[in-house]
Amino acid sequence: MNLNVEWSLNSDGQEPLHLQFEKRIRAKIDAGDWKPGDKIPSERDLMEQAGISRATVRQTIGELVHQRLLQRIHGRGTFVSSPRYEQPLEIVYSFSEQLRLLGFKLEDQVLNSQVIEATPDLVDKLRLTPGEQIIYLRRLRSVRGIPMMVGMAFFPYTICPDLLNETFGMSLYRLLTEKYGLPVVSAVDHLEAVSANAELARHLKISPGSPLMYVERVALTTGDIPLHVGYHYIRGDMCRFKSTMHAQPTSLELKPPLA
Repeated sequence: MNLNVEWSLNSDGQEPLHLQFEKRIRAKIDAGDWKPGDKIPSERDLMEQAGISRATVRQTIGELVHQRLLQRIHGRGTFVSSPRYEQPLEIVYSFSEQLRLLGFKLEDQVLNSQVIEATPDLVDKLRLTPGEQIIYLRRLRSVRGIPMMVGMAFFPYTICPDLLNETFGMSLYRLLTEKYGLPVVSAVDHLEAVSANAELARHLKISPGSPLMYVERVALTTGDIPLHVGYHYIRGDMCRFKSTMHAQPTSLELKPPLA
């Protein structure tokens, strides 16, 4: 028996209802009827629309949440998850360039940009003398209109004093390379899982306490000169990092026989 024309579920079919329901939800997402970030109907509404039990709805939604296709946000409801972008760690990467290769554009909104005095920590990381000025750039970075990360970058003022006049219409690394002759040739990243505070949650449109990946980078340019320090807070539901590792060859040590 067909339960609902829109959902096309058949209780007499050989396939269990929860699998039929899951396929229809996937089809809605694939067709763009439910877009990333959209809130889906409540369990009660889905029960009425599809003509199925709450248990079937709850089982299906729970499975899709487990598969990261949907996301539950406490107190707000269930939403279509944003796509997760995989970032390899084997190379010095630029988020803008990596996403461009995947066919997406990383949209930047400058939240703050100014010249400030370097803190003791940045003096150490950028190998400056106390009291030197640095350029501070803070950006909200989005993909397809969905906020993905908040990034802060600090540059020695002396090596790129005109940087604040830029519109940042291209990758920052490409701009530094092509206009200023300052390619990033190496970098050291530290990754850490953190929780979103109220300010980050507001910018990223997530709940306070949501998981974030914090990435701290020190990048060097030609001549082993520190180019910038970056602090990035990235939504954990939108990005993951991939590292390929190889075991060291086992070395055998031959010892002389005991006398």
